[in-house]
Order: sequence, then structure tokens, then C-alpha cells
Amino acid sequence: MAQSSQGNLYHEQGGLYAGSGQPYNEMQMYADNHAPQSIPAPPSTQAQTFSDGAHEPPRYFHPSYAPSDYPVEKTQLSEIYDHNSHSGPPIQYQPINPTSAQPASTASLRSGSQLVVQPPDHSAPLSPTLSFGSGLGNRTEDFSQPGKFGVVDVDTVYRSIPSNGMFFGPYLRYGNIDLQTGTWYGSVMVVIASKFAPYFQIHPTNDISQIRTIDACQIYQYENFRFFRYNIALKQLPGNTGQFWTYAITHQGNTLTYQFIVAGMQETEWKFMAFSCADFSLSVKEDERVELGGIGYLWEDVLHKHHQIGGLHAMLGGGDQIYADRMWKEISSLQDWLHTKGKINRKNYEWTPRLEHEINLAYFFYYTNHFDRVGIRDCLAQIPSLFQIDDHDIFDGYGSYPEYMQESIVFRNIGRIAFQYYLLFQQQATEDILRTNPDPFDLFSVTGNGWHFLKYLGSTCAVLGPDTRAERHMKSIVGEATHRELFRRLEALPPSVRHIVLMLAVPIVYPRLTTVEHILTGVKHAKRVINGTWNVIGKATSKVASVVGAEKNTKDGFDSVKKAFGKSGVMGSLVSGFGEIDLLDDLADHWTHENHALERTFFVRNLQRIAREKSARITFVSGDVHCCGMGRFFNPDDPDNYQLMYQVISSAISNVPPPGAVIRLLHNRDKIYLPEIGRKEDKSDTREEMLEFFERDVDGDKLDLRKLMGRRNYAIAALEPDGTMAWDLYVQKGSRYGAAERTKKYGPLIVPPIALHGSRPNVGGYGVPDGSGYDEQYRRQQMMMAPGGVYGPGGIAEGMNDMQVRQQ
Repeated sequence: MAQSSQGNLYHEQGGLYAGSGQPYNEMQMYADNHAPQSIPAPPSTQAQTFSDGAHEPPRYFHPSYAPSDYPVEKTQLSEIYDHNSHSGPPIQYQPINPTSAQPASTASLRSGSQLVVQPPDHSAPLSPTLSFGSGLGNRTEDFSQPGKFGVVDVDTVYRSIPSNGMFFGPYLRYGNIDLQTGTWYGSVMVVIASKFAPYFQIHPTNDISQIRTIDACQIYQYENFRFFRYNIALKQLPGNTGQFWTYAITHQGNTLTYQFIVAGMQETEWKFMAFSCADFSLSVKEDERVELGGIGYLWEDVLHKHHQIGGLHAMLGGGDQIYADRMWKEISSLQDWLHTKGKINRKNYEWTPRLEHEINLAYFFYYTNHFDRVGIRDCLAQIPSLFQIDDHDIFDGYGSYPEYMQESIVFRNIGRIAFQYYLLFQQQATEDILRTNPDPFDLFSVTGNGWHFLKYLGSTCAVLGPDTRAERHMKSIVGEATHRELFRRLEALPPSVRHIVLMLAVPIVYPRLTTVEHILTGVKHAKRVINGTWNVIGKATSKVASVVGAEKNTKDGFDSVKKAFGKSGVMGSLVSGFGEIDLLDDLADHWTHENHALERTFFVRNLQRIAREKSARITFVSGDVHCCGMGRFFNPDDPDNYQLMYQVISSAISNVPPPGAVIRLLHNRDKIYLPEIGRKEDKSDTREEMLEFFERDVDGDKLDLRKLMGRRNYAIAALEPDGTMAWDLYVQKGSRYGAAERTKKYGPLIVPPIALHGSRPNVGGYGVPDGSGYDEQYRRQQMMMAPGGVYGPGGIAEGMNDMQVRQQ
């Protein structure tokens, strides 16, 4: 691995990042626009190194070191540890409670006991986590079913101890790269029950002489837990060769070390993975959790692939990184609200200090406990993350409920707290930091509701991650002002960008369930279900049943269809109490619902315009629906032009798939066209479809249903210099028992760049409209398997391709 003679960490305006001993101030790194700006060159005097023999480098984990050799963290608490420059009470947010004058403080409701972190066992050896990191974590997989026992004492149950005995984390986050200066930005965060920040050091993996210390910045405090963030700026190596970096975190005489990869300045062959739905729904029983291998089963496979291909540059989390639905079964103060009668009473229900305390405690516990699970914690520490929010990060279906529910005091306050902890744990920021020191090169807001990002994955690829929850309501997913700002930023991308990855938590290309929706609409108005069988969802109703308080078999039928949309129905009792069918609200959660038809058309047609003007291919990456597959928008008369936009669906990495009957329901053969803006013709120049991507099941049996697969999965993408992108889906092989390999690979799906003006256009297409031929797909696949290609000898993914290509 190439080494750096300069150290590759340097300061910029606002303070020294590493090696200075001076505070790093929270300041805006970039000018107030979307484009990267020049950063001052490093000074002539280099930061202190330890290669001259005058100073012994702090010794972090090595098998030959004894515990007594480890350095301890700083014993002085300086102002740099507190974002507000004072060690004071936690940051408070005024609750949304127009009917109450009660203060926001919850101190009187907190239990008197504070969480005491258990000291680590120094006699236990530090064992490396494969080859990329080392840690003290020894927590085993948890197969318990939350909510099984109903209401719990949250002050007792919602307390967790870090598996490493010291702190929660580390969480490695991807910030962005500056294309002009070749600088990689990111951060690492830990959450610790101590006023002293752990000691953080970093160096090129094979050059310890360049070791640097990075000071901590406290961004938040919850009870006695402090959130410490370490801001990292690394110079990329010139050329197309990446570099591994090692960081070490020392606390209480113990050190954890991890590695991650930073691409070279001219490197365009980035590799990244995508996932969604990283937890189980409440309804998943313990035996099913055990059978599937638990939450972390595929995460450990991700880590294996990470090592196998030489390091993933990024990890795209498409939403539902946690499942907060359990609060509706376990928190007593929410039960009080659920048992309140009447729409108006529920809408105006008072937000109390007890609710403030219990909801804050709940989200803190959900994140610290879930991010500390087997497999997940190692990936979060070693693969830089880009996360966006979806409904389960708040609670099931948030944003798609009727106005009198969505705008209720309780809903709005839960949303406020959920977004607060989403920013903390997934974006390593707070509203206060983002509004006081805006950094549009990282996160930006248009209307003040929701935080979006547009980042580079090398010079040829950009990833756009809009927040599709903060502005969502029954008739809209993203506000018009936000749409236009997103378009403006895409229009201003540099010419080098050949591919735009658009992260949409919910798929924009997905089969319709119009027949079921029409049936349920009739049920909603008639308040009854037709007598007879309902074979389409694999359930039967024996007699007419009232919607409110419907019999179990009717409810099971609805729940089966709900699973096709990645919904657990946790709010069923709430919505039924209002006289609604919650399934209709779940359907309204999707881009393909008729409520969002105009917005969807406006969105896709403008993306087509941008693709044409920028000669940049657009690919959607989504999750949410608990199954995987590939879809596309395309022009049947010119299937390889700018209108070709693929939809990659990867869901779920942890949650259970929908029943086979639902997968069958989704395999309709309807020919669907995208309307022109302002028109409703049945046929247009853009058609949408799901591809027949799966010829055989994981056991080799031939499949009849080839468009969607109901098995747990994740995706990996690889870029080529010309903007070509290859996508693989890794699908779990059966249960946890007896499988030599945990996943089977399907792919690659080759997504071509748009031909530049003056170049020879692509010949052929990606299959005729009936899906019977994939001549161009086959040609490109063979090209990428050839020497020098992504999957060929010497390629970045050599040895990973086991796809059997069907020749025409």
C-alpha cells in the first residue's frame, strides 16, 4: 500500500484537525453553495510527528502489549468538549404543546439511578475483528421479541451497557470529498457516560510514523451521556490508488482499532453497498428470528464481502436503520393516549414532561442498543456511512396518516424527538449546529423541515439523498420548493459526473396493487367485507365483518397485503379506533399511490430533463418493501437513451420478507406508462416495469416468479471510469443452519452511462418490452468480465462473480 510522506492530515480555516493540540471550532467548512470550494493549502510547518525518536508514539492495541502499556485519556476537560463552550445541562428543545404551559424539563421524572459503565475486564485478550479492526465487543445475538409483554418500566428496561464496556460506537460517517483539493471529509462519533472524551489517533495503516491526534468536539449531552465527534480531513493519494487508514480510540487503558479505505484523487472505481430495514418488525416471533439467524446474520456477510473486495468506500442506508414501533406497545404514557376517546381529544392531547422523558429515553435506547448489535457495530465502525431517514426511524407510516392524526400534538412531538436522534446518531449533528453553522456541502435544508445531501462518490458519481419524511403528508411526499432546489443542485453538478445515484427510501418503480386498493376503498366506505374467500392474499373471510373490531382472519388478510409494502401495522389499533383502515394509509405511503401521481410525474420528468442536459445516468436505490428486485423507466423505442433509469430495490437486510402469496400478487403483467406533465394519456414515451432478474432460487430451483424475491438481502455496486455501474444483489441462502455460504449473488445488472454528445451511441437495448431478450445487457456483462473489467481478471471484484449468463 502506498505511503504518505506528508502525513495527509492538515488544518484549514477554523482550527487544526489533527496534531495541533488546539481546539477545532465548529465553523462552516465550505462556501454557501453546493459546489466544492478551494481550501487553503497546509502550512509549511508540519504537525508534530513521532518519527524523530524524541517522542514515543502513544501505543494502542497490539497483541504484544500488556494492558498496563496502554495510554489513558486526557484528564482535563477543556472547552472543546462542549459545543456551547460550557459544561452545562443537556440541550433542550421546547416541546410542541400549544395547550399546555408546562416546562420542558423532565428532571423530576428521571430515575435517580444513573447508568454506570462497567469497567472492562483487563484479563480478557483483545481479539481482532477479522482483519480490519479490533474490539472488545462480546455481545451475542439477541433473538427476543420487543413488545411481547406489553408495557414495561422504561427507566429499567430502556437501559443498555456498551458491549465493549466503555462507550457506544465508534460510528464512522462519510462527509464528502472535495474534488478540487483531493480531500476526504468524515467523522467518527462515540457516546460515553463520562465527561472525558476518549483519546483518538489516526494514521496511514502501514505508516505509523504519521500518527496524529484529533481532539473531540462535544455536540450533545443526554443525561450523563456525552456525544463526542472527531472531525477528520484526509488528503487523498494522487492517482487512482486508494489508501487504508487506521484509527485508534483509547479509554480506561483499553484501545480499539479499526481500518477504512479512502479512494485516490483520480480513482473512479468506487465500491459501495446499499441496504434498508435493519431490524425486525414487532410481529416477528422469536423462533422466526432464530431460524433466520437474527438481526446481524447478513451484516456479518457484509463485513466478509468488505474484506474480500479490498474495502467498501461507503455504505448507503436507505432508511429504517432502527424500528421505533415498539414504543406504542411498551411506553405507558402512549398507552394512555391510545385509550383516549375521540379524534379531537387525541389531536389536542397534552404533551407532558413524562412523555418528553419517556420518548427521549426510548430513542436513545433504540439507537444505542441496536447499533451495538453483532455485525452492525463492526460495519458502522469500518465502512463510512451515508444514511437517510424513513418511517420506522420515527414509527410505522409516519407522514402518511390523516391530517388530524399527523398534526396532533403527540405525533408532532414524537416526530421532533425522532428527528433529533436521527440527526445525532445517523448524521452526527444537531439542529442547533446545522442552523448555526450551515454546511451545504454536507447537509442542507430548503424549507427548514428535513435535511438532504448531495455528495460525490468519486469524480464521476454523485449521490442525492432527499429527506422524504419531514415534509410528507397524505397528498405530498416532498414540497415543491424542495423539489426545485434539488433540481437546481443536480443541474449545477460538474461535467465529470456521469452517474447520479438517487436514494429514495420508498421505491418509485414498484408494482401496483390497484385491485386490492379498490376493494379496500369499498370496504372503507361500506364498513364491511364481502362474504366469501379472498384467495389473492391467501386468506379467507367466513362472513361479513365490521372493519372496526374485524375478526382475526380479516385482519390477517389485510396484514398480509401490508407486508408487500414493508409495513408492520403497529398503528392498527390507533387507526381502527379512528374508523380508518390502516392499509390504505400504507398504500398512500408509496410513490405509486394515486395521491402522489402528479408529484411523481413532475419529479421523474424533471429528472429526465436533467439526465438529458447533463448526459448523466440516473439510478434509483430504495428499500422499505422487504423484498428485492430491479425495475426501470425506459423508452420502448430507444431503450438506452437518457430516459433509461434503473430502480434497485434492496430490502430487507434484517427484517422478514412478505409471504409468498404477496410476492405472487405483486407479479402482475400490467403495462404502465409515465404520463407527460399535465396529461393523462394511457400511453407515452416512457414505460416502467420490473425486470425478470431472478431465474433460479438460492437452492438452484427454477423460479416462476422472477421479478421480486422475498428473501433478506443487500446490494453492492461498483463503478467504472466511464460512469458504467454494476449492481449485485446478495440474497440470504435459506435459514442460518447448514449453509456453507450465507448469500447467493444475483447480477451484475450493468447500468450504462449516457453517450456523450459526438460519441457513438450505444447499440441495442436492455431487452425488448416483453422482457424476452437482454442482448445489450449480455454484451456489457461480458465486457465487464473481460480482462480489466470490474469482474474480470485483475478487476476490483475478481472472483466474486458466480452468475450463470443466459445466452440468447
